[in-house]
Amino acid sequence: MQPLSYLNTPAGLVWVILCIPLGIALTALGYLIINRIPAAWLCDYNETPSEELLNGQRVRFFPSGIPLAVMMAVCLMLCRLQFNKGFDIYFIILALVVFDCMLITIADLKYQIIPDQFTIILGVLAVGLSVYDLVRGFHILHGAWWSPLAGAGIGAAAMIVIDLIGMLVYKRDGMGFGDVKLFFAVGILTGFPGTIYTFIISIITATIFFVAIIIISKIVHGQSEPVPTEEEQSEINLGSDESSAIKSGEEKEVSPSIVKAANAEVLTADETDDTDSEEEFSQESENEDNGSVGFGSYLAFGPYIAAALCIYIVLFDLVQYLANMYLSLFN
Repeated sequence: MQPLSYLNTPAGLVWVILCIPLGIALTALGYLIINRIPAAWLCDYNETPSEELLNGQRVRFFPSGIPLAVMMAVCLMLCRLQFNKGFDIYFIILALVVFDCMLITIADLKYQIIPDQFTIILGVLAVGLSVYDLVRGFHILHGAWWSPLAGAGIGAAAMIVIDLIGMLVYKRDGMGFGDVKLFFAVGILTGFPGTIYTFIISIITATIFFVAIIIISKIVHGQSEPVPTEEEQSEINLGSDESSAIKSGEEKEVSPSIVKAANAEVLTADETDDTDSEEEFSQESENEDNGSVGFGSYLAFGPYIAAALCIYIVLFDLVQYLANMYLSLFN
């Protein structure tokens, strides 16, 4: 497919430039779709839609849509370079796949749900392109007829295993069944061993994201520690001096009022600590009941699956090259 050679042609340059407005338009369309689809699509089975889903604007294009539009345009440009002249069908279908991945990402990040309708669309696109790839004899995505079936089975099985591990370790689902269905559709498209590559990419992507969040969180919390004012610092120093005087048993007589005030301060501090501990425990229990993100709670893994699929598509040649280079080490 020779991406760099295609980019040096006038038609290739025009196509790549056109991908910029196309990416922006598709991103705007994606936000419109999320705001217009039935509320039931963004709810769990038998769940009553909230007022925000029924009446409010679910997502706003500004400001989150700007970086998403840039990423969408870059994905389309790279996709066109990977699947260029003579592979227009691949580009069209895979561009729709990337668009569908964007919808899945927005829905899962916002509402922790992957609508079955989006997964079905991805599955239909995957089946269509797989049949085209095999019937035309290109064998770009699949080397044999059983490749889509093996990919779907491996993808779904990997998600089920992760969910079972979550249930064994944390006594609750590690991720939703929507991730299983999503990776089943992804497996049809990527086939074998593409599904394995996509799964590895999704794990790496999720790991990088979580590490970045932890680092940013530590930096933000470290900078946000309140600095005591001069008056508060004086009170702290005074309390410290009074406590030292009481504990050190100095020959100097300590005023009974000071001792009484210090004891009252200690009792008040203990009561406050107990109250805070109870409130924190209550809040943690409430978060667990509400399914807040954390250890042992639902993991919105759909965005990382979608991101991994997009990376596999737009960097197809590079992924295949790195995989073959790694496998050659064992030959």
